[in-house]
Amino acid sequence: MLSAAPGAEAKYMIRNGGPLGSSTLFPTRTPLQRSSSLEKPSGRSRLLEDFRNNRYPNLQLRDLSNHIVEFSQDQHGSRFIQQKLERAAPVEKQLVFNEILGAAYSLMTDVFGNYVIQKFFEFGTQEQKQALALKVKGHVLPLALQMYGCRVIQKALESIPPEQQKEIVKELDGHVLKCVKDQNGNHVVQKCIECVDPVALQFIINAFQGQVFSLSTHPYGCRVIQRILEHCTGDQTVGVLEELHQHTEQLVQDQYGNYVVQHVLEHGAQEDKQKIVANVRGKVLPLSQHKFASNVVEKCVTHASRAERAVLIEEVCTYNDGPHSALYSMMKDQYANYVVQRMIEVSEPPQRKLLLHKIRPHVPSLRKYTYGKHILAKLEKYLAKGDVPPNMGAPPQL
Repeated sequence: MLSAAPGAEAKYMIRNGGPLGSSTLFPTRTPLQRSSSLEKPSGRSRLLEDFRNNRYPNLQLRDLSNHIVEFSQDQHGSRFIQQKLERAAPVEKQLVFNEILGAAYSLMTDVFGNYVIQKFFEFGTQEQKQALALKVKGHVLPLALQMYGCRVIQKALESIPPEQQKEIVKELDGHVLKCVKDQNGNHVVQKCIECVDPVALQFIINAFQGQVFSLSTHPYGCRVIQRILEHCTGDQTVGVLEELHQHTEQLVQDQYGNYVVQHVLEHGAQEDKQKIVANVRGKVLPLSQHKFASNVVEKCVTHASRAERAVLIEEVCTYNDGPHSALYSMMKDQYANYVVQRMIEVSEPPQRKLLLHKIRPHVPSLRKYTYGKHILAKLEKYLAKGDVPPNMGAPPQL
């Protein structure tokens, strides 16, 4: 399959505002992006021109001698080379490789050429991969920040030996925050964390000290924080988690920070989950009514211990919000109703019966609210199963 490397997201835009999504192998190349020699058909070699006009239906890689770089920088030529490389004989691969090596850097940053380089990191010999990695050395930062070069760096990190990985990532030392906040560079930092020995990445952890809150609330930084929590050592993550816990209340209400807190609840250590749940206790109603924090409350209900979950459910069943219970206010709310549904789903049978008992008196009024109907649908499911107190009667009809 011909595709962009991880990190080629729809956020990327080519010049003149055209989209470059991961679902598009080759975007349409605008006149401004062509070199002056390619603006006219006569700027292409006769071989490439004839190929583009389907005059060589049986063209092979060996027929492209002295034309490999030109084909690699052409939309159709690049696609052709990629397809052939996947099944090429060693001698054909070497022919292609010999020609692209001298132009490797310009191909890495080319809208079409970068895919040919990626194919070599995927299907080339170990020697070819290592030779291309040497071409990356000394240029890691500009490549990481460049729309097409960042994909090549990511593919290289997936494909080369650990020692060469370390040589590449070393060049980002001193530039970590710049990369993390960049739409291209952040993907390279994520790939470093996923593929490289954490011991070689201590400089990334060091760069994050005192920056965890600001990065967790950044559209790209929040992703990198999550990768650190997934792949780095306990000694490396402890400082990151300490900073997160200092700012939990603000993070849960942030459009990006809430994802970091959810990640800890899903994948973190029990003690870190407990700290987050403790921070939510006493604030279940207002946080459940918040667009972003409500997602965190749902995760708290799902991943808390049985005892912690019981406390959260008890809070909404007993706390009053004006004339009504907090539970009633939550059932009508566009965000909080999902928290109530989650409580019904994951609670122990005695607590589920308590919830249903508290909900039952409000059934007639819930029918009037769009979000209340979601609760009634969930309620019917459990009433139909008979998972209800004896005095609750027949299921309500929507």
